[in-house]
Amino acid sequence: MSLKKLVTSAGVLATSLALVFSGTAPATAVKVPSSKANAGDECGRAGLVAKGRGVEGSDLRCMNVTTGTMAGTLRWYYPDLKPLTTIDWTVPAGTGGYSATTDAIAKTLITEGLLTSQTTDFKPGAGGTTGLAHFQTIKGKQNAALIVGIALTGGIATTKSTLNMLASVPIARVMREYNAIFVPANSKYKNLKQLVDDINTNGRAIAVTGGNAGGVDHQVIGALLKTANVPISKLNYVVTTGSAPILQVLSGAAPVGSIGIADVLPYVADGKLRILGISSPKPIAGVKAKTFTQQGYNLVYGNWRGVMAPADITEANRLNFVKVMDVMRNTSTWKTVLANNKWYDEFAGGKAFESYLKTHIPEIKAFIAEIGL
Repeated sequence: MSLKKLVTSAGVLATSLALVFSGTAPATAVKVPSSKANAGDECGRAGLVAKGRGVEGSDLRCMNVTTGTMAGTLRWYYPDLKPLTTIDWTVPAGTGGYSATTDAIAKTLITEGLLTSQTTDFKPGAGGTTGLAHFQTIKGKQNAALIVGIALTGGIATTKSTLNMLASVPIARVMREYNAIFVPANSKYKNLKQLVDDINTNGRAIAVTGGNAGGVDHQVIGALLKTANVPISKLNYVVTTGSAPILQVLSGAAPVGSIGIADVLPYVADGKLRILGISSPKPIAGVKAKTFTQQGYNLVYGNWRGVMAPADITEANRLNFVKVMDVMRNTSTWKTVLANNKWYDEFAGGKAFESYLKTHIPEIKAFIAEIGL
């Protein structure tokens, strides 16, 4: 897959960014007609049916919701939806972006009366494939779930793993997150061009730290250098896990880092770090940094995260899980999570998520090879 194709496809992510990046929860929804209904939208009269407006062509019904922030209001909802008891997460990494997402999902579901509790089992290593391999041995646990994302698809490619993510069952893609290239506040680098030029001149003498090999942090810096026509062989990428890239830069072990935007913001606010550029399509409210494109690099590149279930999940439990996630994405709690974390709503439920992965996995494999990672 060409970088141009990747950038073009990423352009659709600009839709509704003003809502996501406003830093505040959206206003109360207005009543939505059945022809435009999504799960969780407000509706006008109990008993009305929105044919085929739910996930995978299922129907929504106008119902009085009794739980969560929607309690006491009429909403387009799934009449057969059953709240989950427990989600037993497998996280294919250490603490950090993946676990932040699972915690955000679980806390939202609990707040909205859609989940009782969660557990987390960290399985880091080999670009996420250690966790994927572990998850795919799980049998007979209908409440098990794996958090996945572009880091895992990249990890599979870079480690040349024979594992197939689609041997597990896609439940939902829930969000998109963009990256920041960051440096110490007193760094000599004042913009991306200075960094890129220095790497081009001094090559591997300039260490750039980020998450797992082939993950989004790695992909972003690789794609930036490719866009700038700098040979990828000049990149000295130092692999860390979780929030360790920040610690590496703060300690002076590496002069530059790549990580999700929200992770670095507290350190920018404290005056310890500075962002050279962000990989989003447009500037983000509350983030003091220009985008890659504003600095002359035609690149938009973001991480996504999603949820998978075990291969032996029953069809009834699979569809119910998908419906639960679909309701979650339209709650005020989740919209606030998106805004606070600078995440973009890019929901795809069930079969739509599966379709996305069938295209995305080979594209990322080709892209990883193309940029030499």
